[in-house]
Amino acid sequence: MKKTASYAPPSPLDIAMEHHRAGRLAQAEALYRKLDNKAEALHLLGLLYQQSGRHAEAIDALGRAIDKEPGRPAYYFALDQSCRALDMLPELQASYERLLKLLPDNIDAHLQLGHALRDGGQLPNALGSYLAVLALRPEHAEAYSNLGDTLKLMGNLDEARVCYVKALELQPGFAEVHNNLGSLYQQQEQWALSAAHFEAALALQPDLATAHYNLGVTRQQQGALEQALACYQRALALHPGFAQAYNNMGIALRELGRPEDAIAAYQAALALAPDFAEALNNLGGALLDQRSIGDAIECFEHAVTVRPDYAEAYCNLGIAYKADFRQEEALVCFENAVYLKPEFADPYAMLALTNADLQRHVQALGWCEKTLAMWPDSAAAHFNLGVAFANMNRVGEAIASFQQAIARKPAFADAWNNLGVAFKELGRFDEAVAAFEHAIGLREGFAEAYNNLGSALKDQGKPDASRQMYERAIAIAPDYAAAHNNLLLSMQYAAGISQEQLFQLHLRFAAQFEPGLAAERFTHAPGRDPGKRLKIGYVSPDFRRHAVAFFIEPILARHDKAQVEVFCYYSHVVNDDFTARIRADADHWIPCRSMSDQQLAERIHADGIDILVDLAGHTAGNRLLAFARKPAPVQLTYIGYPSTTGLSSMDYRLTDAWAEPPGQSEHVNVETLWRLPEVFCCYAAHANSPAVIDHPPSDDNGYLTFGCFNNYAKVSDPAIVLWAAILEQVPASRLMLEILGLDNPGMREGVQARFARLGIDPARLILIANERKNQFVLYNSIDIALDPFPCNGGTTSFDTLWMGVPFVTLAGSNFISRLGVTILHNGGLDELIGEDEAAYVRIAVDLARDPARLRRLREGLRERTRASPLMDMARFTHHLEEAYRGMWQRWCDSAEGAPA
Repeated sequence: MKKTASYAPPSPLDIAMEHHRAGRLAQAEALYRKLDNKAEALHLLGLLYQQSGRHAEAIDALGRAIDKEPGRPAYYFALDQSCRALDMLPELQASYERLLKLLPDNIDAHLQLGHALRDGGQLPNALGSYLAVLALRPEHAEAYSNLGDTLKLMGNLDEARVCYVKALELQPGFAEVHNNLGSLYQQQEQWALSAAHFEAALALQPDLATAHYNLGVTRQQQGALEQALACYQRALALHPGFAQAYNNMGIALRELGRPEDAIAAYQAALALAPDFAEALNNLGGALLDQRSIGDAIECFEHAVTVRPDYAEAYCNLGIAYKADFRQEEALVCFENAVYLKPEFADPYAMLALTNADLQRHVQALGWCEKTLAMWPDSAAAHFNLGVAFANMNRVGEAIASFQQAIARKPAFADAWNNLGVAFKELGRFDEAVAAFEHAIGLREGFAEAYNNLGSALKDQGKPDASRQMYERAIAIAPDYAAAHNNLLLSMQYAAGISQEQLFQLHLRFAAQFEPGLAAERFTHAPGRDPGKRLKIGYVSPDFRRHAVAFFIEPILARHDKAQVEVFCYYSHVVNDDFTARIRADADHWIPCRSMSDQQLAERIHADGIDILVDLAGHTAGNRLLAFARKPAPVQLTYIGYPSTTGLSSMDYRLTDAWAEPPGQSEHVNVETLWRLPEVFCCYAAHANSPAVIDHPPSDDNGYLTFGCFNNYAKVSDPAIVLWAAILEQVPASRLMLEILGLDNPGMREGVQARFARLGIDPARLILIANERKNQFVLYNSIDIALDPFPCNGGTTSFDTLWMGVPFVTLAGSNFISRLGVTILHNGGLDELIGEDEAAYVRIAVDLARDPARLRRLREGLRERTRASPLMDMARFTHHLEEAYRGMWQRWCDSAEGAPA
């Protein structure tokens, strides 16, 4: 007979556990809570709370379980997850210490206590726990591994390496130890060894995501960027939430020149960890590279918010603020970076550069000197010191600093470029050219160096070679406005270019820049008050000792302030006696060099300017791209540049009927030509200019001296041909030229060679190095001046007449080649205007052969010039104000506010 099996009903604890295993947590919790007098029920209740993320309740339940049965290790180990979740490492350490008092030989307790101590920063105590494990079990590989980890954190890399090696001896297949040993070799920059251990780890455990990631870091350091990318991708395939892998992938992609992919990688990292400071900083850098300045600023600001001690992010935020023309905010960021990380060199350099931008040159120099004191062998520090000296016009010291930078870093392309600029400032053109060529040899796509080389070649009188360099710079960087400007200016001096070709180059400039600014253009309602007091804005980098200032300062001093309110927008760093006088003449003075073109346009618009006057054209420091945004209803260009700007946003160009007879040049000007009644500008005598001698210098010399004191870039080959003909027909005559950089032997030889090719003996040339002290004195050494062409003299021609010297000009077909015509006509000297090349030569030769006529022309020439329209400043200013009023009247009369 079969024996009947007995049945034992499940206990309440069994039922609770069954609910727990089935996922019926509410039912399980209710039963566990009823059994809270049982240690195991409390233990299981604690695990349930952990599973639900209720860590505080889990700690309470597990603590009560331990109190009921203190000798159960599992209860203590269960606390680990919840204590870590609530950052209660001291409480976790105390719990393990309680267990070890009861069970001092429990290896796992020693091991877990070591982990808690290590993670809480108590590294020496953690070492003690791991050593306790090894004392109990000397062959414990994991304890050696953890001992190595702790020693590595303490910086004891050699001891850590010994521990890792011992762990591998005990357990050769320990993949994590290979990974950790590879990380140690990374810290020591032993890349080959680190790669070997990461590869060994992956051979043992191919799904170890951290080893794939670490191998990627090593490959990146080795320059194997594509391999690094592959490693990061494998790490992410295994661990899609690996934010650091996305971040490093972004770094590699950025280095590979894939900015859009880099940005996407950083964004993926931040999608996983929105407060990941390094990824925010890196994304900001990538966005800054793309000129997304606003977005970059947001990233850097977020980075320093989540990590206030992040010096690099503060420095980058400063750079972004600087790019956004928020200089004062940039300074604060750089100062924060220096405070947080005094050994970080970058913010020191940026403090110097930003102070220079703010014209605080003494402070800039101080930061450079502080940097150099800390890093005396830093090429960058010497370079920045050179920049500071250059900004203070201490060019000799700048040269020495750039040379020091190059001595420390011979391949420092930027230092070679800046050295060239400094040489050029001193007229040492051969050395400048060599420096620029060296910079280009070091960095083939160095647009700025090509641009500077073009300027040096222009100053050497080589317009064709100059143009090639500017065009090269533009090809490399189509948005490089300075190269466009320099090309256009240099082509004013070129003899082999037609007006139409020159006009097309100006239109190319406009086509490059204006379309992108269309959305930023301001619109203006038609004027409604033709007789209002006009707000006139003058924009210039030349409110300083400069030819433009010679002409504009007397106008500003004579403006009828009942009719006009004057705003001066000054975009240069120099402040001299001219600056002080112009500032005093203005009703409003606005330094704007540190403003972006957009910020300047916004300021002009906010000031309510009626008529905005550009005084620079395509010369250095111009703000044409602010004009392109059309911040004022009426805009014109005047005095600073002899041709069209090419911009559709420019309404007028001031000229006169002698420089540009009606119908002659309208087709090569975008602007409407507004002709002033007599002459396009008016000359004010220079203070302390020397007296005119009472006789021609030939009386003293026994030979006649022709002269040209214009910028040597204007001395074209066709002009030299005619000058050679003049010298040939006036035996024993000499030609005096004043040239910047002539004390450079290569420059002098080059000048002599140009004339020698036409048979002119160097003995007939009187070559004088350009110096400020000679500005007027040399006129008393020449009998007749020869105007260069196709680019005539401007200021120099006025100076010539003021100093009692007649000059001969060749009438050309555009403004730049007819400056001599309008100056001589308005000075009552039409007889010195040659309508063709033969007439130019004949007039000069006939005057040289007729001493009596030459004497009559020279006698009283200063007084006649002073009495002419050329120097009647009050009359001229009235004409100018009438022009402004006429332009405004047209604006008011036009339904659309367009010029007639």
